Amino acid sequence: MLQYLQFPSDVSVIYGPPGSGKTTLCLQLLSSKGKVIFIDTENSFNIDRVRAMHPTLSLDNIVVIRCRRYSEQFAAVKRLSEMKNLSLVIVDSFTKYYRKKLQEKVTIRPPTIRMLTMLKELHVPVVVTSQVYTGFDGKIQPIARDLFKRFAVYSLRLEKSNGTRTLLIEQTGVVVPFIVTDAGLTV
Repeated sequence: MLQYLQFPSDVSVIYGPPGSGKTTLCLQLLSSKGKVIFIDTENSFNIDRVRAMHPTLSLDNIVVIRCRRYSEQFAAVKRLSEMKNLSLVIVDSFTKYYRKKLQEKVTIRPPTIRMLTMLKELHVPVVVTSQVYTGFDGKIQPIARDLFKRFAVYSLRLEKSNGTRTLLIEQTGVVVPFIVTDAGLTV
């Protein structure tokens, strides 16, 4: 699957319904060289799953930061600029606490814009996942869609319907059918 994807040194978003493969794809990306930061807001980082997908991967360069609230996620993103030799940053899910704050009617747009700006300024591949909602047109949309349109340069939509899973690369329109295996998303 990874051969179809080109994550730039900028912000990329992966979105799709629950169980569509967002976290699995993020764990698949851990094969990159250098220091990887995995900011985990959903308690989704599973070391056994990582070892099954990457039996020879050294875990020495993977830093997992678990966040239990929006303020912790913001602080974790802010600290990234102090880290050296980053090769990849993953935030799974970037929108978990954003959605919660919206439901509580708390204004968090300015700090969310600041977080996305800080992530862009890292100049390394940054992959964020987003929860979704169904728009008026019946299509799934990422939470904070308007912000991702401004800040994400690469967007992947994962879908599952009637036992079929597909990945759509929005910038190119390429659709790739896949299955989930022990190795991750597989064509």
